[in-house]
Amino acid sequence: MLRILSAAFLVQLVLVAVLYWPETPNELSRDALITGMAVDAVERIQLSNNDGATLVLVLDEGGWRLDLGFPADSNKAEKLLNALLRNDPGFSVAETAGAAKRFEVADSEFRRRVTLGGDGDEATVYLGSTAALGKIHARMSDEDAVYVLSLSSLDVPVDIDSWLDTRLLSRRTPTMFSLYGVDFFRDDGDWTSNDGQIANASLSAKFVDVLGSLQVSGLVDAADDDAANAGEALRVSFGKDNDIDHLVVLHNPESDRYYFQSERFNGVFSTSAYDAERLIDAAKTLLAGGG
Repeated sequence: MLRILSAAFLVQLVLVAVLYWPETPNELSRDALITGMAVDAVERIQLSNNDGATLVLVLDEGGWRLDLGFPADSNKAEKLLNALLRNDPGFSVAETAGAAKRFEVADSEFRRRVTLGGDGDEATVYLGSTAALGKIHARMSDEDAVYVLSLSSLDVPVDIDSWLDTRLLSRRTPTMFSLYGVDFFRDDGDWTSNDGQIANASLSAKFVDVLGSLQVSGLVDAADDDAANAGEALRVSFGKDNDIDHLVVLHNPESDRYYFQSERFNGVFSTSAYDAERLIDAAKTLLAGGG
């Protein structure tokens, strides 16, 4: 009887192993998920989700930009490219059409579709379900093998605000700025106003420091009523030589929300009360005691 029970137990173990053992991985690893394309050859990144939303990034001399013209977060773009083109994805975890659907990397069922283009080459990758914390399933469009990459869906958003360079309006080393007819110029390290007087050094430095740390949180739609009803709280021009930015701080007292309106990018951007009020306060203090 004991031998019969032992044999039955072994049979059960074999059945469990057959049913639940992971799919056999590919015996070969590879240097990167996408082979034959170099990071510095990529000039275009197109991102899509399964709902039809699409976002495009393009590379120019100034770095990565949204195809709308706004500077994009280059660090985020480089992280994505490194994960696809440089990092070793290890062994495949599955190689069947059923697995592709299960891991949400099938042609018709995916969480993200990423298409890279440049130098006449193009490669498409499907990104799917979470494999572990900071890990995501991935599959090349022309292959069956499914791999796991060191990425998350948060690293591959398909909305403009998540890709905007939050410091696109900041200038760290302007040589001039203007506040309501009072012009300030840097001369041998000192700031002088247009009446020839030396400006208050600490107040000028503080204002310039705030200019260099401005951050936006998103691009405002032209139909946004809150921004449309916001009034001017501050107007400032700043820059170097003939490269001058014109910035207006808008404030809607009913919602107590602030916006930056930029002529440089021909757009309105949402921002925090902290950033907006710091700039307003620094400007007021400088004008009151800067001469």
